[in-house]
Amino acid sequence: MRGEAARRLARRLLSRDDEALSRLSGVATQDLLVLLGEADELPWVDGAVYLGRDAGAPSLLLPATREPSAPLPLVERALLDRARPAGISPPYAVLVDPPLLASTLAARPLERPVLRAWLEAGPGDGA
Repeated sequence: MRGEAARRLARRLLSRDDEALSRLSGVATQDLLVLLGEADELPWVDGAVYLGRDAGAPSLLLPATREPSAPLPLVERALLDRARPAGISPPYAVLVDPPLLASTLAARPLERPVLRAWLEAGPGDGA
């Protein structure tokens, strides 16, 4: 998630207890928050983009409400080929509006102080 939706998500997460947070992991940039976990553990937030995996493209997390017009294995291969020279490692979260390919390789278990610090830092000038 990006922008205000990402900040709403962070606030929602901070209202959870530590046990609930421990079942989730995430990765963030200044204005992007990607949360990973079981579907029933993910909080609902207006403006969120929910991603899922497909066996046809196992290194991608794709928007659950969209379907590519090309076969998934071809989409995956094209994204892998494009990201490799930039040094971006899979697995990837794929956002489409605006387009963004974000590695989730560095995702770590959620920690309340880190989440609070990210939220307090505010939006960046990108994404």
